Amino acid sequence: MCGHRELPYLIASAWRCLDHHRDRRCEKCTATGFCPVVEAARTRIRAWRRYRSVFGRR
Repeated sequence: MCGHRELPYLIASAWRCLDHHRDRRCEKCTATGFCPVVEAARTRIRAWRRYRSVFGRR
């Protein structure tokens, strides 16, 4: 894979969630556009980025 490490499964799943919600809605999306699933995915990605910045790329 070109020397890059693979993403952890939960992070890859979070990115897939964001990609899915870019075009479509799920049953949990509200009329205002808020989705708790998207917020959870964003939170997970932010936490992973913070972890990487503190402990380095693993």
